[in-house]
Amino acid sequence: MTSPVTLCVLFSEGAISPRELLIALENYDPVVFAIGNDAYARSYLPLIETAGTVVELTGDTAVDATRLKAAGVTGIVTYSEGGIPVGARLTERLGLPGHDVATATALTDKHTQRALLSSAGAGGVDSRLITCTEDWDAAVHEIGLPLVVKPRCGERSRNARPVRDADEGRALVARLLDRAAAGHEKDLVAEQYLVGLPTHPYGDYVSVESVSSEGIIRHIGVTGKFPLSPPFREMGHFCPAPFAPDSLGEIEELVGTALRALGVRHGITHTEVKLTAQGPRIIEVNGRLGGFMAALYRRSQGLDLIQVAADLALGRPGIPAGKPDGLTHFQYTTRAPVDARRLVSVSGRDVLLTHPMVDAYQLYVIPGAPLDPDMTYLDCVSGSAGSPAEMMRDIDECLALLTYEFEMPDGSLSIDGASLRAATSPARST
Repeated sequence: MTSPVTLCVLFSEGAISPRELLIALENYDPVVFAIGNDAYARSYLPLIETAGTVVELTGDTAVDATRLKAAGVTGIVTYSEGGIPVGARLTERLGLPGHDVATATALTDKHTQRALLSSAGAGGVDSRLITCTEDWDAAVHEIGLPLVVKPRCGERSRNARPVRDADEGRALVARLLDRAAAGHEKDLVAEQYLVGLPTHPYGDYVSVESVSSEGIIRHIGVTGKFPLSPPFREMGHFCPAPFAPDSLGEIEELVGTALRALGVRHGITHTEVKLTAQGPRIIEVNGRLGGFMAALYRRSQGLDLIQVAADLALGRPGIPAGKPDGLTHFQYTTRAPVDARRLVSVSGRDVLLTHPMVDAYQLYVIPGAPLDPDMTYLDCVSGSAGSPAEMMRDIDECLALLTYEFEMPDGSLSIDGASLRAATSPARST
């Protein structure tokens, strides 16, 4: 007789929407949703209560593990950055598959991660912890300019900034550390600014989606990127990546070394890699499913990475292989001008959906809502093309069918999507 299995989802804002999560897990029954003192999670309580049992987390690992054990939980998964350390403490205490606590720290603490990568020969990026402005001065002296300043713990490039002037960097560090004192990110990291290869019209970085089971690593795919918008705003993804097999093999080998260095033995990871003249360099390793990757790989390989992560958490054997269909599948995510205050309106959706390259369109911002220039994706245009070159040739033709109106500091701006893409000009590197 097969033992019953119960999946627990540590539910919070993360790489997938609640709707996408519930659809992917509709055949996993029963499901327990564990939530903490989290305004985002609590706002979705009426929805998740229709799909499973809700368990309140107290923050005390012993108490929470007891509650989950009483609920019959046999596997714990998270799709959010903040859930990684919580999940590691709980799985370690309950003896369930997942990252151990040391690995969870390495995956969420950029300073620790850099140290481990360097020790394993997977570094190649000079880095220094910044806890005061004197640390900044030392970083400038030891590493040199330009540098990248980012929170020690964080996601989606929030507050990550390139710095080319020492005095401006000192002022930036002081501002960010003041925010830390007010309860935001506590420490910072200063890293060597990586100069990318000339990969135009594509981005000069990729991500590698990997799954690990009992220490065996399989790379599901290498994901190509559109060029970044300053300072480090992602503009979208596509697969497969448009680079030579030898280059892709070198990238995957580096990522495998990095995962082993961080102690990853079980679960799904999303690793960003910069392409430089000195070879590929790790930007960062994330111990969770990457944003937008679930939909992209579902369309391109018929592989549901939400379910893959859930199955790994339940200890189910075997690492699945996708089935690429030979097309280039893309998701282009529009960003507002950095100084835009609000999105007033978007028009042209119906015409856009008639374009032969476009499969779907999703608007993420309610017109009238304030914009966070670092974090806000306005929308997503999903589609497919015969090749990466065909995709890049026609993407502006698609985007020109959309018109955006913004509230700006000095009035309003009406601009079509292709012109907006040109105006939010690509960053030179990460």
